[in-house]
Amino acid sequence: MFFINRQSQKKYTVQTKTVVSERKDDIRRFVVQKEDQEIELVRSDTSWVISGHDSLSVKLSSLESFFDDILQLSKESDPISKNPDNWSKYSVSDSTGTHLFLYNSNDKELGHYIFGRTKTNFGKNTIRMEDDPNVYLTDKNILFRLQTRPTYWGEKPKPPDENEPEESIPAFPE
Repeated sequence: MFFINRQSQKKYTVQTKTVVSERKDDIRRFVVQKEDQEIELVRSDTSWVISGHDSLSVKLSSLESFFDDILQLSKESDPISKNPDNWSKYSVSDSTGTHLFLYNSNDKELGHYIFGRTKTNFGKNTIRMEDDPNVYLTDKNILFRLQTRPTYWGEKPKPPDENEPEESIPAFPE
């Protein structure tokens, strides 16, 4: 009896699939675009820079949180809509969605994802991939990580502390 009940319950389990299949090391550049605003972050060797904002240092906490969330993001296997006429309803049309482009070291596009807000479940997002007209529900909300403001991703470098000596001086000189 237990086995039969368990088998019948499986049909109510939501099947999910990871959205971004690339590894963090494969991503060399990404662009976030919302309406007429856009920001691009580029990895050069081991450090990241914000294109066009040389005066800002990338906040590692924002970058790490972005990668943690985007690389663990899943979408439901079954679409919530297969009709492109509904893209605006789910905020994933070209003009209403928040776009995320991922690129590799050869500047080849790894993915183009369009994120939107759900009107009923604020803990999740809607998502459409550029090559798939279907709209899916994600397992969590990551829109707050997809910011186009330079100050979200970067901060002005802190000036050297005036009380700190330029060179390292031993605490107990011999």
